[in-house]
Amino acid sequence: MNRFDRNESFFGKVGQEKLAAARVAIVGVGGLGTHLVQQLAYMGVREMALIDDEELTETNLNRYIGARSGDPIPGTPKVSIGARICREVDPAIKVTKIQNVLASESAFKAIIGAGYVFGCLDNDGARLILNELCTVYGLPYLDLASEIIPGSPPSYGGRVFVNWDGHSCLVCCGLLDITEAQRDLEEPEARKMRDAIYGVRQEELGKSGPSVVSINGVVASLAVTEFMVGVTGIRAPQRHLTYHGNMGRVSASMEKPKSDCYYCAGLRGKGAEADVERYVRSGGGLRNHT
Repeated sequence: MNRFDRNESFFGKVGQEKLAAARVAIVGVGGLGTHLVQQLAYMGVREMALIDDEELTETNLNRYIGARSGDPIPGTPKVSIGARICREVDPAIKVTKIQNVLASESAFKAIIGAGYVFGCLDNDGARLILNELCTVYGLPYLDLASEIIPGSPPSYGGRVFVNWDGHSCLVCCGLLDITEAQRDLEEPEARKMRDAIYGVRQEELGKSGPSVVSINGVVASLAVTEFMVGVTGIRAPQRHLTYHGNMGRVSASMEKPKSDCYYCAGLRGKGAEADVERYVRSGGGLRNHT
């Protein structure tokens, strides 16, 4: 008997060995990302790169797995919370902490060196970068999102999108707003000019929407399960799962991706030739967390 005996009774010793050999990068160690770290550690993943530039705040304490009441605020990097989770679950887990934005040399290096990538991002600019980076380097990419829309009654839930084999991405499946992404990626001077003309967008006024631990936990669990079945060979991961929390159900999308996608058809597997590193050179600083 060993700590993974119950895992192995499900997907076998070989499946457990595949999980142990998986190198995972998590971009955004927040409300979704800390759930991922904990579950992947218990699952038996032995190597993780954690990428997030921010520190813990008071309003994070309602949903960040592993955050403690005694953690200094400010002064506690979110990547350190993730690393502590791993250490307390299994000290043998190798953790690389990247306290930096996504569009940085250190983050890109960690992602390119990973075997699987999870994105827990809160803007489409960062999603576009990560989508392109994983596409050109042929990396399986799992994108997570949760949302609560207040109302009577409220709408709440989330989604998991999985680009496992290179036949689809966030763009060709219509899950990424290119116009919004381009706004997120504008140079600072261009952004200032646009804001002066059109006004500052509501999401840039320092206001955040509602978020609770249980909804994040459902979305993260769906993502880890799709990762698990894909790595161990139980079945191919579902491309797009939507959690309709207000309806109490999960649905799988049957929509087919566009066959002429610029990213999937034009950039897939081109690696350094595609020059995704231009985002780093442009000095883009995008938030990572959700």
